[in-house]
Amino acid sequence: MMLAVNFTPERLDQVKLLALLTKSKVKAVTEAEKGETVGKVLGLTDEEIAEIAAMKQETEQTKVHEQMNEDEKLPPVTKEALILCGFDNQAVNLLLSSIRRGRLKNVPLKAMLTPNNISWTIETILQELSKEHEYFHKKR
Repeated sequence: MMLAVNFTPERLDQVKLLALLTKSKVKAVTEAEKGETVGKVLGLTDEEIAEIAAMKQETEQTKVHEQMNEDEKLPPVTKEALILCGFDNQAVNLLLSSIRRGRLKNVPLKAMLTPNNISWTIETILQELSKEHEYFHKKR
């Protein structure tokens, strides 16, 4: 499944066409769902989310994320984002090359679902992806 965030209806239709290539489903994330965890938006139970989250590996990066102040109000991220859930490397490569070659051309924010981020809210993932996107574009 792909979670599509901040897409216009026209661009969402393009994502749905690309999903046919990878035999995946697309769920458009609503504004109301941005405060929910990725696992909840996917329709997983609390037990399933906890089981997947238990597989996470502690790194310095995950410790930083866990120490982030959730009360810190950052401006909302409005860039398009795709969160890929259950994709293998071959499917990811096919999807990314199809985005570049097709009518979409570019989706600025992309993430894979991991045990580390399954319990993050959609908004938290958007903030992190936005920071990474800015960092890598400053490096160019």
